[in-house]
Amino acid sequence: MMQIFISLWLLVIAVLASTAAATAYNTSEFGSTDLKAVLDRIGINKEVMAAVSNGALITPDGKFGMLKLWIDGCQRAGVKNFMVIAIDDDVASACENLGVAYWRKTPQKTADKQASNHGISAQKFQLIREFLTHGYSVLLSDVDIVTLQNPFDHLYRDEDVESLSDGYDEPTAYGWDDVYDDPKMGWSRWAHTIRVFTLNSGLFYIRPNDRTIALMDRITDRLNKRKEWDQAVFNMEIWFPSHDDYKSSRITVRIMNIDKFMNSKRLFKTIRYDAQYSEHMPVMVHVNYHPDKFQRMQSVWARYVEGDRTALDKYPVGSCFNAPDC
Repeated sequence: MMQIFISLWLLVIAVLASTAAATAYNTSEFGSTDLKAVLDRIGINKEVMAAVSNGALITPDGKFGMLKLWIDGCQRAGVKNFMVIAIDDDVASACENLGVAYWRKTPQKTADKQASNHGISAQKFQLIREFLTHGYSVLLSDVDIVTLQNPFDHLYRDEDVESLSDGYDEPTAYGWDDVYDDPKMGWSRWAHTIRVFTLNSGLFYIRPNDRTIALMDRITDRLNKRKEWDQAVFNMEIWFPSHDDYKSSRITVRIMNIDKFMNSKRLFKTIRYDAQYSEHMPVMVHVNYHPDKFQRMQSVWARYVEGDRTALDKYPVGSCFNAPDC
């Protein structure tokens, strides 16, 4: 009888502790489980910048990690309306320590149930949907991004989705006429195709309307049913045209300027070597092409914030100096 009593008492204590923790995040000065409360407090012109993160990207005290560098960039650039989507209590606690706005939300796991970069990234579309249903535009940013200027000063806001490109020059980012050659066709051997590199699902601005909410639903539905790369699904659902019984998402698109919103291939392949960019200041740099993300982020900070013009010199263009034999 005593053992049963003790077990029940321990269960009550555990439930009370869990409830207290949830209540703490629900009533915090900086964060909440109520998204609308956070949006209404920090939003400017119904816009926010948001990053999805777990505790693996920042120390519990909030003093070190990729997310801390992401936050430092936002604050230095004067972005007042940024926030973190905290998908676990560890990152919520770090945000509390830093006094950074956050929404505490545990997303539904997709078919990719791993806590990897791709596994977590696949969950963000269901989260962004909630922003859109509240009437807010969102600049969704991955954590492996260094913000150097306020991005809201450099958006056009004229299309449904305004996205970073994985293209590393103007043709690959904005599109080109690519001629396909099939010699066996003889006279008609050359067929013209239109090609463009994919939109990067780690940095895009999305406006609230029926089309964009439906887009988030379509992407989430696919990712819940089968394990796919979220960026590939993001692009297919945006670009593929209607055909037969398939209806397109009817999303309109703008590609962000490649020298303002810069991917790391553009930076390390071209920009750092070209003298005409010696005084150029990007708006945001996404270290998406390289696995040593945090180190390169720190070097981007050293180059553009601390003024060390040699900070980028030590890195190979790709993931190693002997690519593809890494």
